[in-house]
Amino acid sequence: MISRIRNWVALHCRHQQGKLNMRLSVSRTISKNKKLIICLSLIIFVVNTVFLSINFYSLRETLLSSLFQQAKRHEEEFKLNLKMVYSSMLQMSTLISSSGVSQAFLLNKKQTTESKSSQNQEAEDSSAGQKTYQFGSVENKPPHLLSDKMQGYTWLRGISPLWAVDPETNGKIYVGAMDISTSFKDIVPLYAKLFQVEAAVLLNKDYIRTKMWNKNTKEYFEQHPEANHYVEIASSWDELLKILPKVFVRSDYKTDAVSMVYQDKSYYALYYFALPDSQDGESEETQTEPAGFMLIWENVSEQVSQSATNFFVNILLAIFGFVLIEIGLIWVLNRETRLSVAEQCAAIDELTGLFNRRYLDDLLDNELRRTAKSQDTPLSLIICDVDYFKRYNDTYGHKSGDDCLKKIADSLRLQARRSSDCVARYGGEEFVIVLPRTDLHSATDIAEAARKAILALNIPHSSSDIVPVITITLGVACTSTLAEYDTLFEAADRNLYIAKNNGRNRVEPTKVALPPRRLV
Repeated sequence: MISRIRNWVALHCRHQQGKLNMRLSVSRTISKNKKLIICLSLIIFVVNTVFLSINFYSLRETLLSSLFQQAKRHEEEFKLNLKMVYSSMLQMSTLISSSGVSQAFLLNKKQTTESKSSQNQEAEDSSAGQKTYQFGSVENKPPHLLSDKMQGYTWLRGISPLWAVDPETNGKIYVGAMDISTSFKDIVPLYAKLFQVEAAVLLNKDYIRTKMWNKNTKEYFEQHPEANHYVEIASSWDELLKILPKVFVRSDYKTDAVSMVYQDKSYYALYYFALPDSQDGESEETQTEPAGFMLIWENVSEQVSQSATNFFVNILLAIFGFVLIEIGLIWVLNRETRLSVAEQCAAIDELTGLFNRRYLDDLLDNELRRTAKSQDTPLSLIICDVDYFKRYNDTYGHKSGDDCLKKIADSLRLQARRSSDCVARYGGEEFVIVLPRTDLHSATDIAEAARKAILALNIPHSSSDIVPVITITLGVACTSTLAEYDTLFEAADRNLYIAKNNGRNRVEPTKVALPPRRLV
């Protein structure tokens, strides 16, 4: 019973072997295409990643460059405002000094300085004016951003000298100066409001110690010994206290980029520039050492959001493009798979599952061309014919005949052990085995093994004139033993008929003087 089950399983497996080979071939095609699609997908993914990285870097650099240019404009606007303020104060002081007030100064001067000469008084007053470290001076000295030591903040002063004509001597004498002043505490809030930014003036600790070490600043640095700057004025103290710890300021107060700070769910662009002690003209060579720096920051969340939106759109486009390409690749895979299945079905014999004559003709042409290019590579061909198969059909019926052909096909397939070997049904009860890179000796051995395997099936055939079981006759030919006028298929077919004439159930190779076999 166990033996019958085993034989039935083996028979069923042989029946399915042809279809299984076709499925495996199709599966290999699909697997190969899948590997190709995976490789292409990885390449596309890497390209998209590189594209998005470059795009992100480009958007970031564009945003920072735009913010930096915007910050430079704010710097120019602030410096221009300082010049305008100083010019306005100077004009006002000049206007007032020319309105006749000099005579009042002359009267006061005579009452307080009767014991001093006019020349000494003028020198003394001029000297006193220089000690105030004012922004602008009586004797056209460079303007200053310093406070006098009686104040806790910097002064911006416009001063015009006062000269009056003494009625007694009818001579022009210096009687004093007209001083109109303001400070950063007045200018910075107005500037911030006008240009819709936030700003603060911070003075250097060493500068304050040498120029304006007053009680307020001294107490501040005693309480904050780690501080390097003193906040003179800020348009928004609350925001400054949050942002200032995140600001890194170079010692020379020079910067070529803005800093981005994220605070209270908003993005701020920070920029600073030096405030020199005094300046004469526009060139940097005439500027003195920085007294501190001007810090400007503004909310740029909208611009950052716009850049993020652009980047997000690019991500969506990249994903959309990737998905479209993947859909296209999958469509191509399905199409190629369907074509492959169709080609496989067109090349497979439905009854036995072996390759059919159409596939055999194409394969044989390709192998012959390949062999012609390399004379040292032999190609062998075996043609098999089932002995007295017409009698078998007449005796046992066509259904049994089909089952017999299936068993024979399964047995022959087992003899073609290499992936390059091919077993095909040529037509009716004829089969062909193509053996690339196989000489006549080896092909003859394979043919003999196939003959014995069919005989060992013990398929009853009472109408046979040879033995009462199914047998096959085989003709073998090899390209290395062909005559010039002969073809491989004609030679194998002629040898098949020679074997039939010699009694069947035998192998007939081409009759040549074969070299002795090497013992392994």
